[in-house]
Amino acid sequence: MLTFHNIYRPLTARPFLADDTYREYSPCVSLSPYVACYWTEGDYIPIDGRQNSCHNYKGSSREVLVIPDTCMDIIVNVNHTSQKITGYLCGIQDKPFLAQSREDTDIVSSFAIRFHFWAASFFFSMNLKDACNQTTELEALGEGWGRLFDPFFYLTEVEERIAYVEAFLLQKLEKAEENSDLLNSIQRILSASGAVAVRDICEYSAVSQRQIERLFLQKIGMPPKKIASLVRYQNVWREIVTSESFNAQNAVYRYGYTDQAHLLKEFRRFHGTNPEGAKKIAIKNQ
Repeated sequence: MLTFHNIYRPLTARPFLADDTYREYSPCVSLSPYVACYWTEGDYIPIDGRQNSCHNYKGSSREVLVIPDTCMDIIVNVNHTSQKITGYLCGIQDKPFLAQSREDTDIVSSFAIRFHFWAASFFFSMNLKDACNQTTELEALGEGWGRLFDPFFYLTEVEERIAYVEAFLLQKLEKAEENSDLLNSIQRILSASGAVAVRDICEYSAVSQRQIERLFLQKIGMPPKKIASLVRYQNVWREIVTSESFNAQNAVYRYGYTDQAHLLKEFRRFHGTNPEGAKKIAIKNQ
């Protein structure tokens, strides 16, 4: 079983958020190396006193900062008013953006699966290069994905949905093949907190740079250099969030940046704001 999730836990722009509009749920033990979490989102409206009923969510209009968290999300919206299900894969991202949720008077339940970046190729048969910074229809992901969520019309409890999805994911996992070259390369990146050169990754994995580049693009969607940069940024972000006083100069040394200006420039490129502004957003949304 993979253990990457024990040394690397990426964060969103709102890592403390857990209320009636957004909730996260842990996967089973067998899927925890691959699935970061399941999540639901929407304005909560109690119906019949059932506090965890998925169909009690209605859309609202607001802007939400989305940062590159190195994950890939399958997001499913079930419109119980129009009896329509829409779903898509949100591929790995390398830039921040503001997501605008639309106003909707319909009764809609939103459910998502957040995959770690190293896990997607275990469950999808598509070339993930085509999914980078894109949304992709579920049918393109491979066998079984297109109609997978049809039962969500009557599976309205979160626990029911998770159990149903996990049965499908475990079947996929049984048939999946590990690529040792890819996993060794990811191990090198994560163990170095992203502060590693591509040549060092290649030496560690005993694979040529051309092969590594092709593997990462196909199985993850981005080249190893970009993945390492995102992992490093996420480690800096976690330190900013969890420390009372973030010391940028210490982080420069710890994560191998050229200088403080380099760290701040890269952080702003991935987060859209400086560390102080980023932490204010995180604290505000808790």
